[in-house]
Amino acid sequence: MHSRDKGKTLTVTGKLSRANWEDHRYHGYTSQPVKLQFRKAGTSTYTTAKTVHSDSAGNLKTTTTALYDGYWRFSFAGTSTTPAVSATGDYVDVK
Repeated sequence: MHSRDKGKTLTVTGKLSRANWEDHRYHGYTSQPVKLQFRKAGTSTYTTAKTVHSDSAGNLKTTTTALYDGYWRFSFAGTSTTPAVSATGDYVDVK
């Protein structure tokens, strides 16, 4: 759980990677659209706040404003060669 003052900037980071079957290692998945999603505490549905793209190493980084208690996550829709995946939501307690 993280705490943040209401109306303050929240920085969200992550990494998108996928398996390479030639070297049996995970590598960053570059230039892919990934949704930053929010689920307000007490609800069951995530909504998309914005879409960001992974960088040349697969890293994800964006900012948003903390207004309500709830869960933030990145969600990747997948491609023809890589399945969709959503991260477990991280809870933010807004004070």
